[in-house]
Amino acid sequence: MENVVLAFSRDDTADKIRRMLEGSEYDVIAVCHSHAEILRLISDLDEVLIIMGYKLPDAVVNDVADDLREGQKIISIMKSEHREMITNEDVFVVPLPVTRQELISAIELLWGVVERRRKKSKRSPEEEKIINRAKLYLMENHHMTEAQAHRFIQKRSMDTGEKFIDMSRMILGI
Repeated sequence: MENVVLAFSRDDTADKIRRMLEGSEYDVIAVCHSHAEILRLISDLDEVLIIMGYKLPDAVVNDVADDLREGQKIISIMKSEHREMITNEDVFVVPLPVTRQELISAIELLWGVVERRRKKSKRSPEEEKIINRAKLYLMENHHMTEAQAHRFIQKRSMDTGEKFIDMSRMILGI
């Protein structure tokens, strides 16, 4: 993962973060000043890391995180008092003040977690079918979107300590 998008309402803040990342393996490909700008920019990117503060003129970090796809991740650099306002668990929070090393370590930690999940989550085609059937069941019978159905299975799996595939089987009664 080398593609980084900075999203800050102030250019001087974005410049500070860009300087922190200079000389690292992370290339800042753009600076955005709004949620709308981010969405336009990342629409064609499969893997990207967005680094932003708590809010932009048209959105807070939770809103941006809600619009990300698989492979698109977000780090929010914010004051500690804003941390409790983060409702999206996909937001990786780095408290202010932040040093260059702390920021780079946070990025490495985030992508390390993502890579471990990718390696661990290799499923057989049969398991994928079962999971997709469970999602479809939830979508049809409980009027969920695909993302909501996935999150429902994921949350139940984490709450009960069951594997994702086992929770999908339970939902289907198999």
